[in-house]
Amino acid sequence: MDDHSMEIKKGERFEFGKNWRHFFACINEDRILEAKRSLKIMLNVEDLEGKSFLDIGSGSGLFSLAARRLGAHVHSFDYDPQSVACTHELKRRYFPNDSNWTIGEGSALDTNYLSSLGTFDVVYSWGVLHHTGAMWEALGNVASLVTGGNCSLRFITTRADGVGGGEC
Repeated sequence: MDDHSMEIKKGERFEFGKNWRHFFACINEDRILEAKRSLKIMLNVEDLEGKSFLDIGSGSGLFSLAARRLGAHVHSFDYDPQSVACTHELKRRYFPNDSNWTIGEGSALDTNYLSSLGTFDVVYSWGVLHHTGAMWEALGNVASLVTGGNCSLRFITTRADGVGGGEC
């Protein structure tokens, strides 16, 4: 049994991949366009041509797809194998055999994995790092992945009653 499965069995980890598999059925062109729009606004760009984009905790793969459609060279990774499978499926549907989008299984706490990735123009991790159980360590680890002089986005999300989650 791998580490992820053991953590699930012990009740130490939530199965985010299951949620992403359900959300995956809701991904359509409107959602993809909205993801692209939100990236353009957050990064204050029209496109990501010639830029590298790291998606830490890629979940469904939606924002990796949006970044790729904006022209970025993308690397997506997630700790949850089901999330990795969702990202692979999204790539298969929209960018099959594209060498400018790679996908891996890894953790923001695994410094060996992270150091193997190199640096990126954009390091994106939306609502992910606080779920590692060692948020400050994860933040420190991913800070080194940002190409000098560029911006790293780090967001921590919370869920209020009646906000977040829900159906498609």
